[in-house]
Amino acid sequence: MLPWICLIALCAEVGTNVLNWSTTPFDSATLPPSIGTTLTVDELRDLEAASPTTPYDKLTCGVRAPDGALWVGSPHGLMLLSPQAERWRLFHSPRWLPSDDVRGIFLAAAAPDGSCRVIVDTTVGAAALTATSTTLDAKMEEVQTNLRRWHVRHGLVAEIRLEKPGDVAAGYVQPSSDNDGLWTSMYVAGEAFRYGATKSEDAKRNARQSLEALMFQERITKIPGFVARSFVPIDDDPKKYGGEWHRSSDGKWWWKGDTSSDELDGHYFAYAVYYDLVADEQEREEIRGYVTRITDHILDHGYYYVGPPGTPTTWGVWAPEKLNHDLEWIADRGLNSLEMLSHLKAAEYMTGAPRYTAALKHLIEHESYEMNTVLQKITWPLNHVNHSDDELAFLAYYPLLMYERDPALRKVYLASLERSWQIERPEKSPLLNYIYAAGRQASHWPKPQERPAEAHLEPAKYDRDACLAWFHDVPVDTIGYSMTNSNRRDVALRPYASRGDRKLSVDALPTSERRVMKWNGDPFELDGGSGGLERDDGTFILLPYWMGVYHRFHE
Repeated sequence: MLPWICLIALCAEVGTNVLNWSTTPFDSATLPPSIGTTLTVDELRDLEAASPTTPYDKLTCGVRAPDGALWVGSPHGLMLLSPQAERWRLFHSPRWLPSDDVRGIFLAAAAPDGSCRVIVDTTVGAAALTATSTTLDAKMEEVQTNLRRWHVRHGLVAEIRLEKPGDVAAGYVQPSSDNDGLWTSMYVAGEAFRYGATKSEDAKRNARQSLEALMFQERITKIPGFVARSFVPIDDDPKKYGGEWHRSSDGKWWWKGDTSSDELDGHYFAYAVYYDLVADEQEREEIRGYVTRITDHILDHGYYYVGPPGTPTTWGVWAPEKLNHDLEWIADRGLNSLEMLSHLKAAEYMTGAPRYTAALKHLIEHESYEMNTVLQKITWPLNHVNHSDDELAFLAYYPLLMYERDPALRKVYLASLERSWQIERPEKSPLLNYIYAAGRQASHWPKPQERPAEAHLEPAKYDRDACLAWFHDVPVDTIGYSMTNSNRRDVALRPYASRGDRKLSVDALPTSERRVMKWNGDPFELDGGSGGLERDDGTFILLPYWMGVYHRFHE
């Protein structure tokens, strides 16, 4: 079988190899001859009326590859129907094409290295789409290389803003954000999982560097246990980032206040995973100090997070009188109860301090926090569904279910996790799926500091194949090109808009066909992006991948 045919067949399969697509400008004035068969106007019209439905009609050109794969162009992008595929794949936006208005398609013969190219002619120039066979580990290495090259600032890991759309080489800045601590925490955990699975010293160094940034977020405030949202050098102008800023006591930094529960979610998650999978005893003692100060701060202030000038932050609220008795906080009851139980459990696990055991006992026996978690996932009103809260909830589930051994409490927490996951399941998120699987796995492998010997779950129980398909599909290029999908013929719309007032699909599109987003984004949103002016750091890819490898959900 021709290498071209072998590669195209990989498009619709989940296996050892990965078909990695990339695009480059094609500057030749003469377009090459195409292998395969050029489709006639009548054949293009027949395809428009056939099943599966093409994403767009008014097809402009088409080629049938030797293996039967169909490539067709339209004014809205390039489409591929692989043999035996149930849907068309769409290549559109500057991620793939100079223009979505496709006027010619030319399938090149396979190169000596086995890679294959599709030359796409558009109204503003041509591009070469290249398909190369690789592995998932190699794909992750490319994501990691890009992250280390462009996305680390004083140990913090976050997105960058580009001077020119789609062009990192033209210059960029890495701005401060409200959630620098949260995004960095997720990177720390991802590298900790990589170290736990591979013992890579590189992963350990990366995790430690960013862990130190998290620790600095607590030290810089000079308020024991109170972490900053972010920090920037004193010669930067913090006003351009918005929010509440304070000068550090040594005069070298600005640090951002009004810290939310989101940040604490990340810190506890990162500390827990690093503590179990990476830290030596000296580091564990160091982490215990940070976790103790943060947890004591919360308890000393009656389950509020209190920053300058001595008042609770806007979202740092876990107090029973708010969550259980104030209607303004009813929507936050489940999530914030889950967070506090998780944080206290992590602190109790690491330190053994009776104070945290007593606090857990009180919140459970007198405030019913464990029952509050069961309905933590808010599903109504439909246009208020908050995917950021979903991400936070699952980050809190992970330490709680790693450490809680009481059978009665595990039963409640697993019921909460099961309900949340079943609601989230259509998103096909590898992060949420693998945290769900890890929570269930912990019932069979109650050893947080040892790598599980096996998955302990059948692949279908955590949608492993959907996770692997996501890793196969996700582009290495994490630039936030703007995407429009709401005008597609093959997409069914929901009768309501998203929390961001965008049109929603009934089924989530493949990640390669929608805008780049972290796990706090809505995968059903059809349109969006930054016009190519932002580049995500890629942690949203690395964290679930290495979590899955560590827990043996995929190898």
